Amino acid sequence: MIFQIDNLKDLFQKTFDVREGEFRRAFLMQLNIFLLISTLLIIKPTINSLFLTNVGIEKLPLAFILVAVVAGIIMSFYSRWLRAYSLERVIHYTLLVSVGTITLFALLLRLNYVEKWVLYLFYVWVSVFGVLSASQFWIFANIVFNAREAKRLFGLIGSGAIVGGIFGGYLASLLAPLMGSENLLFVGALMLLIGMFVNKAIWKSPEFASKSFGRQKRRMDKMATRPLRLIRDSRHLTYLALITVFAVLVARLVDYQFSAISSAKIADEDELTAFFGFWFSNFNIISLLIQLFLTRRVVGVFGVGLSLYILPFGLMIGALAVFFVPGLWSAIFIKSVDGSLKQSINKSAVELLALPLPTDVKNQAKSFIDVVVDSLATGLSGIILVTLVNGLDLSARFISLSILLMILLWFYFATKVRKEYILLFKYKLKQFRTDNQRTLMDISEESVFGGLQKVLETGTHKQILYVLHKTDDIWHEKLFQSLRNLLKHDVPEIRAEALRKLYHYKTENIVNEVNLMVHDKDYHVKVAAIEYLIEHSPGQRNGIITKYLNDKDYRVSGATLLSLVNEIRDNPELKEYFQLENLIRERLGRIKKTTDPEELTFRTVNILRIIGRAGLPKFYPFIHESFHSKNREIGKQAILSAGQTLDREFIPVLLGFLRDKKTEESAILSLAGFENDLFGHLEMLLSGPEWDAVVILQIPKVLERIGTQQSVNFLFTLLDSGDMEVRSQALNSLIKLKIEYPHLLFNKKQIIHSILEEAKLHLDTLSALYVQQKGMKQDHQVPSAASESEIYEARKNLIALLEQGLDDNLERIFKLLELKYPPDEIDTVYQNIKSEKSDLRVNAIEFLDNLLEVNLKKILIPIIETVMVDTVTQETLKNLNIRITSQFDCLDMLLRGKDDQLKIAVFKLVSTLRDNQYAALVRPYADHRNPKLRSSALRTLKLLENPSS
Repeated sequence: MIFQIDNLKDLFQKTFDVREGEFRRAFLMQLNIFLLISTLLIIKPTINSLFLTNVGIEKLPLAFILVAVVAGIIMSFYSRWLRAYSLERVIHYTLLVSVGTITLFALLLRLNYVEKWVLYLFYVWVSVFGVLSASQFWIFANIVFNAREAKRLFGLIGSGAIVGGIFGGYLASLLAPLMGSENLLFVGALMLLIGMFVNKAIWKSPEFASKSFGRQKRRMDKMATRPLRLIRDSRHLTYLALITVFAVLVARLVDYQFSAISSAKIADEDELTAFFGFWFSNFNIISLLIQLFLTRRVVGVFGVGLSLYILPFGLMIGALAVFFVPGLWSAIFIKSVDGSLKQSINKSAVELLALPLPTDVKNQAKSFIDVVVDSLATGLSGIILVTLVNGLDLSARFISLSILLMILLWFYFATKVRKEYILLFKYKLKQFRTDNQRTLMDISEESVFGGLQKVLETGTHKQILYVLHKTDDIWHEKLFQSLRNLLKHDVPEIRAEALRKLYHYKTENIVNEVNLMVHDKDYHVKVAAIEYLIEHSPGQRNGIITKYLNDKDYRVSGATLLSLVNEIRDNPELKEYFQLENLIRERLGRIKKTTDPEELTFRTVNILRIIGRAGLPKFYPFIHESFHSKNREIGKQAILSAGQTLDREFIPVLLGFLRDKKTEESAILSLAGFENDLFGHLEMLLSGPEWDAVVILQIPKVLERIGTQQSVNFLFTLLDSGDMEVRSQALNSLIKLKIEYPHLLFNKKQIIHSILEEAKLHLDTLSALYVQQKGMKQDHQVPSAASESEIYEARKNLIALLEQGLDDNLERIFKLLELKYPPDEIDTVYQNIKSEKSDLRVNAIEFLDNLLEVNLKKILIPIIETVMVDTVTQETLKNLNIRITSQFDCLDMLLRGKDDQLKIAVFKLVSTLRDNQYAALVRPYADHRNPKLRSSALRTLKLLENPSS
């Protein structure tokens, strides 16, 4: 008996790949989505039949419009609630209100209070509930499971939705004739109430205490809130959204046809409910069969191009059938095409189209399209139906003509989005070509998978890595052999990444081949190989772990422990099962007994990696001890491991490592891992009593690696810095973010403000330069050896800084323009402006004159033209409307500016002038937070007050 249970468990693990410690979460999440969809498929046939029987098919278009309006209002409030409250609380109250609403409607119907406004309200609520509940569930699922678990388990969990759809529909069809449609709502409310308790049990799981789950939750809580901008600024996303619009429009018109023909043929309310429940379940079964047996083959063979046309082509046949042979079976056929192909082949093809997009963009845009665009298209379909049915008095049969027209537009945008996909994919690959690879491989005639294969087989190593990373969620048999061939690639990073991809292929097993890779020279390949063996040997998993943990080669043994930690990091049960704490203590003990320097370094670095990922704070003191190791490799790994812990207590220490050139790169990588948790510390750093210039100069490099909207916003605050180096570095990082993450928002008003501020600084610098050059001529007229005087040297230093400041200032102006206009074009103009060839400079200014807006053109063109002038003359200042100031006013102007380095140079000049009138200008800086500025000001004041010193 025990043997049979073990066999069943092994079979379950092999089939669904659920590990120890994951069963509870996976089961509860699957049950959660099962209950949600079952509830929806119980109440949807009920309200459909009640609405059609009591209100009438002619009012259904108005209901579609109301769905769009109410969904828009609710979603606007919903997004605010998500920002104001925790996701747990929002989901709990959404479910509670839903249970109460279903129960209230059930009671009203039970009391025969079947007013039309009640049915309108209920119909709208059911539609919104369907969209909102599914969206909430998948956001929740992305918190409950980390990325590695999600890839294995989301297919299993998603099957709960399909089974729920089948179960709920059939239950409605069976119970409606027995207990009446209105009583079915009590069944739905009961199932949703059970779902509330299931949801609460998941939130109480011990896994939610781990750092990585907290991080996942914060990611979901702080997603960008302007997805419409993402779609508007990307042709690729615009076409995707338009495809969704026409798909929804056609689907709603098909819904209307199906409902109209069904209600005309079936008059009895309960029979109509049973009919809808029966066929909704059948559609789910057909969709499941297509998904299991056809989707991957169809999409793999035909690629995105033809796969996108299958659903509209099927609907076109259905629309023609309804038009020429109007009847119940024609309506069932067209509805079955929509219900089965939309969630299988069409969904997979659309998801493939999103491959070249950054993950954050894809997730945000998809959520917006799924909820808002869907709702708006539903409203538009209502307006179309009101016009056709109520205005033109057309029957359901003639709605097919509108469906055919929209399908033609659907075909058009499907063609456009495929072309845009190829262009975007080729552009991304172009970024990773080598200097000597002048031509880019042509993938335009390939299917999606054919194009990916071509890159994997013939691309540069950077292109191959790009494809491996971008196809992280795609596993298809057609790519298997190409990935397998990469196991012999010369670049270790590619071998390791190929192994991580092959990790997810269940149908092919290359355990014998991977066994040899355990002894690869590269550490990361060893880790990936062991992870593969653990994954693909379910019946021998524990034996493999034990075997390699005890391997005589300490490198293999160390890699095995790290692989184990990667597998069980967020799984308390497995940590206990494998006695992870004891394993780490034992490895720490071995370090103390190791004398060989090479082995000692490997063991220490390896245990630091393990502690960083294990999520066990009791071992963090070892990280602290290793920070200042004389061995640079150990010190570097200690810094990286501190970031992997995601423990905020490490942030101040890591910020300190930005001061040292030897550790700054590792510190930047670690700090970037904290993402949004970092910004509070950065704000304290900027507002603290001391200006830590060295650390703050490295902050932009950290922010560009984080790549979020908060990064952009924070970098804009650094543009006001008095440290010009910090300003320039912030601008460099902003430009990189704009290129790498085009979905991020760059405040145009802030950009214009910064450009105008830099323009004013340029004019002030020109004025100061003229005054100081004039002062230098007067110094020469002094009888003493002016070139050797302190005043001359101080003024000479100030002039050099002003001249350099003009160059730097012009560069910053152009970098700011790159944030507003295409970076490549602006950079070309800037390079030509700096050219010694006058024709190139003239052409560059002419180009800018046509590109810039009027308000910018009037200010910037005259400034840029001064670059062609060798010396600053009074005539130059007059042309720029710059007032010539006195020496005192000039220095006062420089001190009121934001350039701290110039201020220090002014202090040096003032100290040589020995004129006490300047003390009033210097005194405000005696307690400045910048230590260099403060000490220079104090020194200058001392000289002014006591010239003899």
